[in-house]
Amino acid sequence: MALTECDDVRVRREQALTACCLAVAAETDAGLESVRRAAMLMDCLGVLRAAHPPGRAAQLGMREFRRGLRGPLAPLLPPQGDVDDRFGELRLLDAAGLVRDALEDLCREHLVPQTALDRHWPWARVRAEQEERRLFEVMRRLEPEEYRQARALLAECPAGPLRVLRKRWDRLWMRFDFFEAVSDWPWCQLEGWWYPCLKCRWPMRVVETGQEVEVRCEAHRARGVHYRLSLERGGRGVAPILLGTGRASEPVVGLPASVDHLALSRPVWRYGVLPTLLEIELRDRLKGHAHVQVEMWPGEPRPDEYDLRITVAVPGRPVRTWRVDAKDWASADALAKALLEREPKRYVLYIVLPDHQAHEVACLNTRLTGRRTKVLTLTRLVEQVKRAARGAR
Repeated sequence: MALTECDDVRVRREQALTACCLAVAAETDAGLESVRRAAMLMDCLGVLRAAHPPGRAAQLGMREFRRGLRGPLAPLLPPQGDVDDRFGELRLLDAAGLVRDALEDLCREHLVPQTALDRHWPWARVRAEQEERRLFEVMRRLEPEEYRQARALLAECPAGPLRVLRKRWDRLWMRFDFFEAVSDWPWCQLEGWWYPCLKCRWPMRVVETGQEVEVRCEAHRARGVHYRLSLERGGRGVAPILLGTGRASEPVVGLPASVDHLALSRPVWRYGVLPTLLEIELRDRLKGHAHVQVEMWPGEPRPDEYDLRITVAVPGRPVRTWRVDAKDWASADALAKALLEREPKRYVLYIVLPDHQAHEVACLNTRLTGRRTKVLTLTRLVEQVKRAARGAR
C-alpha cells in the first residue's frame, strides 16, 4: 500500500474515532436536552458515514451507531488495511454504561479539547480546532530557519497549481500536509474556475445575490476585495470575466478548479495565513523608520512564543521593546478564552488585530485585565511605535 493510501486510511479512522468519542460524550450526558443530543448524534453519524466506503456507509444507521458505541469499536470503524492502530479493540463505555476514564486522554491525544466534550461542540468546530492545533504542532517541530521559511510560505503560497506549490515549498512539502483539492470546494467555483484573492492568494467565495453573482474574499471584503460576474462572457476554455466592485479589486485571473489545484485547509488559512499577512504588513509599515528594528519570527525562546520583536532605540532614551502576536479570529469571545488559557508571560505580549476589528479591542482588554497582555489594532501599534521612535513618551 502506498504511503498516501496509508495516510488516507489513518485520517479516516481517526475521524471515525473522534466522532465516536463525541457521540459517547453526548449520549451519556444526562443534563443534555434530548433535541440537542439527537442533533449531536446525527452530526457524529454523518462524520462516521463519510469515513466509510459508500456501501458500508449505507448500512450504518442510528440504531447500529448507538449499539456499536457500547462495545469494541471495530464494527463502527472503516477498514484499517495495513494501518495497525488497534482502535477496533477500544471500548469507550464500561460494563455499567459509564464513560471510561481513558476517554478524555484519548481525545486529548487526537487534538480534541476537553471543552468539546463538555459543551458538545459540532463536528465542524472540532475539525477546525484539530487543524489549528495540528498546524502549530508541526510548526513547533521545525528548526528556527525552517519555521521562518514556513511562515513566509503561508503568506506567499497558500494555493495554486500542484507543480508550483511543490517547487516553492520544496523540502517542507512532505512535512506540511495541509493542502486540499480546490475541486472538492464547490463554494469557490464559478463555471469550473476559481479566483485567488490578490491579498491573501486563497480562493474567494462565489455567492449569488439576487440577479448577480458576487466573488469576494471572506477576510478582505471589508478592505474592498469583491467583484461581480460580468455580462460579457469569455470564450470557450476561458475563465468568466469578473468586474471589480471594491476599492481594492484589481483585475484577477481565474484558475481551473481541477484536482491538481490545491489550497491550504480553511483553519490553516484562518489561523496561519491571515495572521502571517498581518505580521508582514506591520513589518512593511515600519520599514525604514529611524531607530526602529523589526525582527520577524525571532525563534526565541520558542519559534511560536511570539511572532515579531519590535525594538525602538532612540539615543539618550531607554530602549523599548514590543513582543507581538497577530490574531485574526472571527469570534472575539473565543479569542479571549484562548488567550486566558495561555501560560502567563514574564513580559507584556501585544496582540494585534486587523483594523476592522477595532470595536473588539476594549472588550478584549477588559476580559484580559490582570494579564500581561495588551490588545490593539495594527494601525494603533504602528502609531505607538512611531511616536516612540520620534522620542515622544
